[in-house]
Amino acid sequence: MESIWKEWEEHYKRLGIDPKNICKDGIINADETIYNKTNPKIMLVLREVNKWPGGDLRELFRKRPYRIGRVIARWSAGILQEFPEYSVIEKMDDNSLTKELTKIAVINLKKTSGESASDPSVINAYAHQDRDLLLKQIEVIKPDIIIACGTIDPLIWLLDLNTKSDLKPEIVIKDNLRGIAIIPFRHPARDTKPKETYNKLKKMIGGI
Repeated sequence: MESIWKEWEEHYKRLGIDPKNICKDGIINADETIYNKTNPKIMLVLREVNKWPGGDLRELFRKRPYRIGRVIARWSAGILQEFPEYSVIEKMDDNSLTKELTKIAVINLKKTSGESASDPSVINAYAHQDRDLLLKQIEVIKPDIIIACGTIDPLIWLLDLNTKSDLKPEIVIKDNLRGIAIIPFRHPARDTKPKETYNKLKKMIGGI
């Protein structure tokens, strides 16, 4: 998995982008066999990190589940524990949440640091120029479920998904080529009603 970052560095050098600004992501656990043995294998697709050039999202989530990490951990715990009542998930402490994070993968479409508010056109442009490497990263991670956190639009063309023109946000999309169920969902930073969001995710997963 680490070899892909060398490829990204060379790719960015050719584009005139400083490779020191690359923010690494992917399978959270340093022991990737933990992720590979998890059923189902979950990957979240986010946009970019905030003001953190050269950071490593994997290392951050291994240490502690900061605010967005807590939201992600509760979602993944729900899926992997067959959705107990939200009151059970809500009581999980940071150690338990960190353990949940180390069972999943998280990637950003844009591998360089951004600002507090993402520009969709910039995210789209980076995803387009990095398309081959993004596809390679996804194929290496081999998720069973992708939660598209405000990223479904670029994922549709990136993965060449067969969707209807009247696609609704609550509809799960099947990537038959790769055997992935893709869930169009909100960004964890926008989870202002956690119980409602949790139950919505439960309903969507139940439809797979």
